[in-house]
Amino acid sequence: MWPFRRKPARPVDPWSAGARLLSQGRYEAALAAMEEAMTQEPSRLDGRLNLGVVLYMLKRYPEAVPHFRYVLAIDPNHLMALLNLGACYDGMGEFDGSIQCLEKLCSSRPNFPDAHYNLAVAYLKQKRIEEAENALRAELRLQPGNELARKTLSEIYVKYPRIEKPQS
Repeated sequence: MWPFRRKPARPVDPWSAGARLLSQGRYEAALAAMEEAMTQEPSRLDGRLNLGVVLYMLKRYPEAVPHFRYVLAIDPNHLMALLNLGACYDGMGEFDGSIQCLEKLCSSRPNFPDAHYNLAVAYLKQKRIEEAENALRAELRLQPGNELARKTLSEIYVKYPRIEKPQS
């Protein structure tokens, strides 16, 4: 028999460990791993994005915002950072900020799934009915099977009927 030697253990990357915990829905443990990672490698973009997501999932929206802004400072059109920053603003009741992020997302990536739907929901929270209707129509052009968008559009028609003036 040969003597078996153990390979030296690879150091665990705390960002990767945090991402794994995040994917498992273990948010508190993910946060702890990512906070440790921040001390070692604070400039890692995917790590900062995931840290923002963990904080969002824990409803710690104001703490998540700087992480998404950090990513956007480096990549101003980063899809997931825009989407998540918009969600944070929404969670904080800052609908103007949410709309600004989602409008930028929709203009930079007009075919991104669910972006127009999320924008429509933000518009509805501000009673911007016509803009919400247009965003929902854009979503349904992209995803005709999006039942949530279809249902929301139907609710708009019921709740905010338009009275057409007869043509003279």
